[in-house]
Amino acid sequence: MSAELLAADSSAALLPAGIRRAPRAPTRSRPQNFHDAFDATSMVYDCFRHADGQRVLLVAPPPVNVEAGYRLATYVALPSRAKLRARFHIGLSVMIIELMVPDETSAIAVRFGSETTELLIQDNYSQSLAGSRILFGMNKNNDLAWIREWAAFHQRVHGTDTVIVYENGSTAYTREDVAATLLSVPGLAHVAVPSWPQPFGRTDPAVRLNPYWAHFPQIASMSHVLRRFGAHAAGILNADIDELVRSPDGQSIYDVTSKLRHGLSVFRGQWIEAVPREGNAVDHRDYTLRHRDTKLRRSGARKWALDPRRQWVANLKVQPYWHWIDGRPPFSKVFPSGAGYWHFKGINTNWKTHRAESVPDADALERDADLEAAFAGQAQ
Repeated sequence: MSAELLAADSSAALLPAGIRRAPRAPTRSRPQNFHDAFDATSMVYDCFRHADGQRVLLVAPPPVNVEAGYRLATYVALPSRAKLRARFHIGLSVMIIELMVPDETSAIAVRFGSETTELLIQDNYSQSLAGSRILFGMNKNNDLAWIREWAAFHQRVHGTDTVIVYENGSTAYTREDVAATLLSVPGLAHVAVPSWPQPFGRTDPAVRLNPYWAHFPQIASMSHVLRRFGAHAAGILNADIDELVRSPDGQSIYDVTSKLRHGLSVFRGQWIEAVPREGNAVDHRDYTLRHRDTKLRRSGARKWALDPRRQWVANLKVQPYWHWIDGRPPFSKVFPSGAGYWHFKGINTNWKTHRAESVPDADALERDADLEAAFAGQAQ
């Protein structure tokens, strides 16, 4: 049976003309490429029902300098015209606006400054995806063969049954092409490809604390997948297209995570070099060589898996980030034995760094037997 493609349209809107979001510490000097990639104009990325059916959530970039504008804005339920009280959950890189709405509300009218924008309320899929195992990531121009292997690997090794790929404005193919690629993966039950074409952001050289803060669409997508798709899922796994999560001692990462006290597992990665085993590389399966030096092959960034059914996750102040979850309980993250991920230098469009061009000498490399076994469908 083929997977179901979920309708995943978003109700996005821009700030009124003449109003722009500024970076933190706005007077500090930054290169032009930072400003080119900075999302200064988005008001919200999506408007959708909360999983409880009684509230509506707006997921947005952080307000930074325009917070007063959001707080002074009026939020009106349509068609009733009831004025709504907004509650703001503001993080470093994302904001959630919470609205309690009357029954039969179908849209929200936002009066921000001198302009009014109507936002259609999108459906929440959390109930229909209850008990699912969700893998999600963001994509821009990654090879479709890479996307397929990424989804197929996690389905085969971890039992992923739902894959959500946020489309960040690819020019090499269409959103429909991404959906068709995912729908061709055996074993999946649900696929969604939301269109999120907003500026992705870049590392901010002007701030030392959390310089990755300006990657608004990707960070916001993490709260979005949790609140619109995964509130009742058995597990949510965050991995980029160039990352494959290893099986902890032959177990699914979802199962391992669900057994933890707080339902949150964290794991580190290692680099797989951009040296194909033979000929031209097609996807991840063509790369299995790592650096012999354990320090040089270490990928420092941490990834996570979450059981969203835990009570603490329901608090809207809990907001997932690239490498951590903000608002989590103290001592809640656990590094399970055997968990980790492989980070592929060769699966790379060079949008940020040209890491595939730096190749160690052959004598410095060795086969990763665990990775080869995972590709062969064996436990190691």
